[in-house]
Amino acid sequence: ISPSFSGLISGLPLGTGLSVYFIAYQEGTSFMLEGIPWGIAGLTSSLFFCLTYLLSGNYLKNRNKITAILISSFSSIVAFLLTGWIIHSLHLTVFSSLLLFIIFFIVNLIIIHKLKISRQLPGLKKNSFCKNIFRAILVSLIILCITGTSGIFGTKWAGIFSAFPSTLFPLLILLHFEHNEKLYPSFIKGFSYGISTLAIFYLACFLLLPALGLNLGFLIVYIISALYLFLFNQLKNYFIK
Repeated sequence: ISPSFSGLISGLPLGTGLSVYFIAYQEGTSFMLEGIPWGIAGLTSSLFFCLTYLLSGNYLKNRNKITAILISSFSSIVAFLLTGWIIHSLHLTVFSSLLLFIIFFIVNLIIIHKLKISRQLPGLKKNSFCKNIFRAILVSLIILCITGTSGIFGTKWAGIFSAFPSTLFPLLILLHFEHNEKLYPSFIKGFSYGISTLAIFYLACFLLLPALGLNLGFLIVYIISALYLFLFNQLKNYFIK
């Protein structure tokens, strides 16, 4: 599996899905549904997060590896929060948030392609127990922070925080640490396409959860998201060689 395709499938609603599910379970489905427009718009913050990490990592590629990872991580989190703060101040509907996301989705793809990310594939190291534990712990901490603070900060921030790339972030750190700048840019490039699946996920949640309930609704939403990602990948491979 290529890094770009792995980045694409990282757009599946794994971390985001868990965040949305537990917020809805903890605070009520209606609470989460109110935040859906800001969740969709929050995907633009995720794009800024990834783009900032990519640009920071590239700028610091000749620096100490740990320093580069720390600065790239810090700057990308700041970018997410700053853009999230702007989004929080907006009056949004599902339609306007989708429009906002689509605009930044296209702009981000243009920027990513202008950066001409190489497809080099270094020898991949096998996943170890320690790596999986690191990813699991970091993802769990992020999701706990998101779900634990949702009731404090309200529906808008709950939606925005749910869009944080909680499963991608630990993977970027590991790839950056093990392969420097050789591999993680391709994952970010793939995620720049796959993130559109999360917009479909949010939209499906908004439309289906009120009628089907949380558990059955989530099952159907995940099926829809997986089908969309499959079809999207087929179209992407057809039009973009």
